Parts: sequence; structure tokens; C-alpha cells
Amino acid sequence: MLPDKYLLQSLAKRLMAQGYMIDISETANELTVSGALTIATSIIESADYHPNLIHLLIITKNKDYFPEGITENIVGVGTTIEAKVETVLDNYLATTFPAIADSFLDGHDPEIDFNDGRGILWHPRLGALSLQGQWAAEPEGEPIFDLLKNKLAETIPNRKINWLKVYVARYQDDEVIAECLLNNKVWEEGTVAVRKYAANFPQQGTFLGQKQFMAFRRCDVFDNKEN
Repeated sequence: MLPDKYLLQSLAKRLMAQGYMIDISETANELTVSGALTIATSIIESADYHPNLIHLLIITKNKDYFPEGITENIVGVGTTIEAKVETVLDNYLATTFPAIADSFLDGHDPEIDFNDGRGILWHPRLGALSLQGQWAAEPEGEPIFDLLKNKLAETIPNRKINWLKVYVARYQDDEVIAECLLNNKVWEEGTVAVRKYAANFPQQGTFLGQKQFMAFRRCDVFDNKEN
């Protein structure tokens, strides 16, 4: 079986095990989740990649709330295609997918809800914080969300669902790389904030990285008050 087809079928099995209804396309590398989400996948090949790595491009769409798609690039590792697919799907299903799926639900956590500058209430859906490198201790709480929450309140667009992707890492020579995308577009203020945050990671002289996906659902009370 071709790797792309194997990956898609593996994703379908994992989602069905969680209780979702899945329809796999017969013509494209994509599937539909409970009639609401379309997930398209593609394994990116490159002669520069280590043979134990797999690079997955995955795009999650909903025709009403994010028709342009939420795009993710995820890396998995392993010595077999089965192991590589397992790790790359573990990443997606632990970080990005739960936050997207939860953004369709009405429930919320008042401990992390916030109002923007217009008074609109937002319900955050936080994916798991993914750590890279050898952390001596895991960060407590939600450090990236806490760092960006007030800035988001001044910036977040007035649409039903917004999303934020953050990746930041500090290398052994103290170089910091950072990516902060709000609705797939570079958010400069957020990028500057997470870059400063990573510069103060503990364990100087070691590689440490963090990655997190978050979705933000506008409270239903404000649905008829779009600007």
C-alpha cells in the first residue's frame, strides 16, 4: 500500500476509535469527519530528509468557519512506515485536532475565557503543549496562552472561529526561531513575544522547543453582532 494511502487509512481508524463517523474520499487523499471537517493529507518527500523522518502536510477545513483550511506541517520519526505514521498522527491528534473539534462545541472553561477590546467573549480551546528537547521539568500551566492572551484581546478578528499556531525554539548557541500564525497569517506582535519568551528558557546551552495550537470560538451570544 502506498504510504499516503496507508497514512489516511490509519488516521481514519484512529478517528473512528474516538467515535467519529468517517468517509474516505475515493479520488483524493482526504477524509470527512462527521460531515463537518475535511482533512487532507500529503507526505512531503525530500532527498534532504533523514530516512527515519516523515514530513506530513495536513489541512483541516470547514466550509463555513475556515474554508481556507488550517494548515499544519508535522514531523514524525521511526524506522518503519508504520512507526513514522504512528508518531506523526500522535502529534496531530494530541495537539491540533482536539482544539479544532472542540471549537464546534458550546461548552467553555470560564477560567480561560476572555473578552476582547469590543467586549466580545471568547472561548479558547487549547491543544496540548508539545515539547521538544530534553526539558529538566515540564512548564507549568499554559505559558504560551498566558503570554499572548492580553495581546489576542486587542487583535483577534471578529469571526466565529479563529486559530493560532505557535512554534518557538532556542538552540544550543542561544539562537531563537519563532513562528506565530493567527489564521494562517504571520502575527508579528505574537512572534516578538514568544521570541523573547524562548530566550529565557532554562538550561542554557541546550536545544528546547515548544509548539502549541489553539482555537478560539466566539460566544454564541455575540453571533449577530459582527462588525
